Amino acid sequence: YVHFHRSTVLIDVCAAPTPYLLGVQKSLLDLLTDRSDLMIVDLSPGAETKFITRIGDEEFLLPAKLKEELLSRLSARTHHASTEELNRLVSEAFLFLFIRSVGHFSQHFKRSGNSRQFQKKSFLKAVEHKSHLSFVKLFIQTQMFDLFIQEEETQAHPNAFFHRKVSEYQERKRSEKMKAGWVRGVVV
Repeated sequence: YVHFHRSTVLIDVCAAPTPYLLGVQKSLLDLLTDRSDLMIVDLSPGAETKFITRIGDEEFLLPAKLKEELLSRLSARTHHASTEELNRLVSEAFLFLFIRSVGHFSQHFKRSGNSRQFQKKSFLKAVEHKSHLSFVKLFIQTQMFDLFIQEEETQAHPNAFFHRKVSEYQERKRSEKMKAGWVRGVVV
């Protein structure tokens, strides 16, 4: 997430062929000449419409549950949040989305000599929530996911931050299941 505050600096980034999540002031939108590949969302409190520009498939990309969780996390901002707090909120919201949908990726590598090979078929079969499958199938075709997997396959210690967050999430899930099982066992 990149936030531009009252500046036209890097407005051309919006036209770049790489996916970005950018924050720009509404007053700068007139500087964008080509909006064909952009989805523009107004996150201002009280905005008449959330989508200023649509690509067309926004409503169908994310499964309902993931979309609800993402919107809930994004709307948890306070009205007087600093830029740093907003950056953290947006980053954590999307991090959670990726953990929930593709966080099981590390279990689907096969060793081949000194390198590892990602097993796409077993990865897709292991998607925890079948309602997430269509999104995951689309997401694994993106350049973002492809670069992520390439890094995983070739580097000795890839993306330690993401691995740590996935581990924390999985540990929380295990703990919640154990508590639920213990409570169920006591009640029975």
